[in-house]
Amino acid sequence: MMWAAASLALKWSNKPLLLVFPPILFHTAMNSAGGLLENIGRNMRQLFRSPVCWALVALTGAIHLLTEWLGGPGQRPMLGWYFEFGLSREGIFGGAFWSLLTYGLLHGSWWHWGMNALFLLLIGSRIEFVAGPAVLVRALIFGVLGGALGHLLLAPDNGVAQVLVGLSGGCMALLLVLTTLSPESRMMPLPISARSLGLGLIVASLLLSLANLALSLPAFSDLGKSLATHGLGDLFKMGHACHLGGALAGWLYGRWLLRQRISLERLRTARMRREASK
Repeated sequence: MMWAAASLALKWSNKPLLLVFPPILFHTAMNSAGGLLENIGRNMRQLFRSPVCWALVALTGAIHLLTEWLGGPGQRPMLGWYFEFGLSREGIFGGAFWSLLTYGLLHGSWWHWGMNALFLLLIGSRIEFVAGPAVLVRALIFGVLGGALGHLLLAPDNGVAQVLVGLSGGCMALLLVLTTLSPESRMMPLPISARSLGLGLIVASLLLSLANLALSLPAFSDLGKSLATHGLGDLFKMGHACHLGGALAGWLYGRWLLRQRISLERLRTARMRREASK
């Protein structure tokens, strides 16, 4: 890929509703028993017993530290690295299939990395503590892959090489796994359930993805124009298609975790019922 022939348009896959619904509220609200201070203390203990989350934060932080030390994402030599390991249609068409995963390890700024790292620690530590590190890693991988697919399918093509970076697809998957596994948890201080929050995030990501003015979709473009008119045009600088793909992947994985498993006890119970009905 020729650096001089393409302009780098980094799409930071930040969570659009992160500032509206701070992660600490998600994290503490999933523990309904006990008072607020007790829940915070429990969550802090879980946080420091989540080595995989800390390792991932350290890894992505080290990568971004190296990026900044070498001049930043928009300067050589890191510019070439971002084209090579960030996600873009041009890269996929050129055979860079590794970028379906590696884009999640890169970030556009310290703020971008910090938001995802905070989200990973506060939400991911809960999943790692309750369901184990294997579930955490799978959810992240599925979310990153789902986010990549969403970006490739729905992100607009503006005639420039748009490179997607960030772990937000995986973070969205973690949140949807949590809301799917505990759908009746109350999301303090909002009077909504985890199920409603998860559904709302999916719907919001879908609408914002389709409302992007660059897609010029009938009806949805009117929504995009309205948002831009009211000073919300910067919303479309975020990777909503990535968020949508990651959220859907997390929801599907959460549903799969809740599937009915066949056990010896269940087979015995079913046999007894069949024999009793004869």
